[in-house]
Amino acid sequence: MEGRWILSICIVLFTAALWRFVTVYWWRPRAIAAQLKKEGIQGPSPRFMVGQIAEIQNMRSAIKDHDMESFSHDIFHRVHPALLKWRKQYGKRFVFWWGTEPRISVSEPEIVREVLSKKFSHFDKSEARLRFTNLFLGRGLASVTGEEWSHHRRLVAPAFFHERIKVFLILLYTENDRYQSRGVHLACLINVKLRCSRIPRLKSLERCVSQRVFEILSKKIPELLPKLVSFSWIPGFRFLPLPINLQLWKLHQELDSVITGIIDERRNSVKSGGSNTYGNDLLGLMLKECDSSSNFTSRDLIEECKTFYIAGHETTATLLTWTLMLLGGYPEWQERARAEVHEVCGNEIPDGESVSRLKLVGMILYETLRLYPPAIEMTRECVEESWLQDLHVPKGVSVSFPIIGLHQDKELWGEDAGQFNPDRFKDGISSACKHPNAFMPFSFGPRVCVGQAFAMIEAKVILAMILQRFLFRLSPNYRHNPVTKFGLKPMHGVPLVLSKM
Repeated sequence: MEGRWILSICIVLFTAALWRFVTVYWWRPRAIAAQLKKEGIQGPSPRFMVGQIAEIQNMRSAIKDHDMESFSHDIFHRVHPALLKWRKQYGKRFVFWWGTEPRISVSEPEIVREVLSKKFSHFDKSEARLRFTNLFLGRGLASVTGEEWSHHRRLVAPAFFHERIKVFLILLYTENDRYQSRGVHLACLINVKLRCSRIPRLKSLERCVSQRVFEILSKKIPELLPKLVSFSWIPGFRFLPLPINLQLWKLHQELDSVITGIIDERRNSVKSGGSNTYGNDLLGLMLKECDSSSNFTSRDLIEECKTFYIAGHETTATLLTWTLMLLGGYPEWQERARAEVHEVCGNEIPDGESVSRLKLVGMILYETLRLYPPAIEMTRECVEESWLQDLHVPKGVSVSFPIIGLHQDKELWGEDAGQFNPDRFKDGISSACKHPNAFMPFSFGPRVCVGQAFAMIEAKVILAMILQRFLFRLSPNYRHNPVTKFGLKPMHGVPLVLSKM
């Protein structure tokens, strides 16, 4: 009798699993595709379970092994060739599939504004993207939604208030002055991709992010990205004890151990009386919140440390890498920027007041972010059926914005959209193109990057200090090959030839 009950339960469970499998992987994709087709949204036919993942990966891999023949910044066709192909075939609105997740690609700034701002509550990060982000960053600010996101945001936002940024800058000046004095020598060749990634950030983060943390988050984990993307369509893949997952789990275990050690050091210092507080930096604020709130655990603290390394340190380093590449390739702009730095700052380290007067330097950074944005695409899943202008988006369907495509759209930016021209920002972002929401390196709306102001100030300070001290040009060995590798990065780095001023 007992055996029959067990068999019955097994049959019920198997039937339920089979029904869910058929519904999620066969019936639902076809039903959504048919509904979107009736509304005029077409796209490539998805492969069973995989969607277009394999095609996207294969097209990127085929291109990345070949350097660009010219020093061109028109790179949409290289970093996302599949999207460009489908846009030409189906128009600016089309649907493609990331596994079983339907994504409507839209390149209209007004719809971008509705999704990210006006109807923010109707759209959130998709489950597929969150699962993938969690593989790398855990459940930090970039990987949570809803009330959990609101709580994390409220926690970290005070660290980026204007007055705190001024304090951070003092630490940044001191650390970077030491870096500059020991980092390079007369007429030497350096690889900016490597050096910029090691530029010290906040003193607290320099302590928090050890060399091993840098290696794991900037090199070891990103190396696993292509394989993880290739297998991401498999149900429950992240839980399977496959070699790639075992390797990833081991790296995260080591990462957690290093960060925990630094956190324990802070706590022990307060406990032993060596310090009265955890500190006024981001880590100190999070430690204080962790001790006073049951909603913010030690686990949350570790995840946020990972998030702010990648979302802050690594992206700013990449921005500086691309900026030095552009100024090394356009010496006339480098000279204009240097003249402004000398006029505003002289030979002094930039302070809070002078940084705000570096208008041209800011324009150069904005133009760099336009041509080489940190993320090339943004996706939001519709959690409540919505209309976006004349576009009907059913619940469960995602809307995808090709940021790199929006940033280089000639209809929005003019015929020189693929060229480096910082002067387009001389009257501000809102006047740089036909629609201000066509520029979104930090996103916008309620979920705008919490650290964007600090990132821009930090990049200005470091760039100004480099311009004060060095002349630089692109090395003859530079190979132009932008690739998507945990962000948009130069495949071979950016070798520069420097001469001390």
